[in-house]
Amino acid sequence: MLVGLNSLLDRCNSVFLPNGEVINRHPDTTIVVTTNNDYAGCKQMNQSVISRMNLVIDLDEPDEDTLVKRVLGITGCTDKKTVTTMAKIVKAVSEYCRENLITDGCCGVRELISWVQSFMVCGDIREAARYTVLSSVSADAESRQEVENGCLDSILAA
Repeated sequence: MLVGLNSLLDRCNSVFLPNGEVINRHPDTTIVVTTNNDYAGCKQMNQSVISRMNLVIDLDEPDEDTLVKRVLGITGCTDKKTVTTMAKIVKAVSEYCRENLITDGCCGVRELISWVQSFMVCGDIREAARYTVLSSVSADAESRQEVENGCLDSILAA
């Protein structure tokens, strides 16, 4: 899709629609393109699009402290200690899945936010994990159990 916008990003400043209509870019237009390069289902950015960008910034995932502050702010949760533990578990789950080629699910910031919100409702970190993080990590029950045993149990037991 982005390749189709290349002419809009070039000096001609316009794009030609299939119906023959020409759309001219406004002189004050700012175009921002974002993607998750390593996220399942996302394809690599086309080099022809990247070469038309004036500025390209690769952002790393936030450190644990920043992540916890953001999640506390988004959810309204005040239990920083529990959210910090949950953030550690999410990171461990993500690494475990990458190392063990569990690729049919996801475990990231959105899953952490859902987990915290569920925890705020039920008050049980393990029960909340089963309905959020663990159910998102894989469609395979065996893989979910491996993740629960290898990540959740080991960190909560510490």
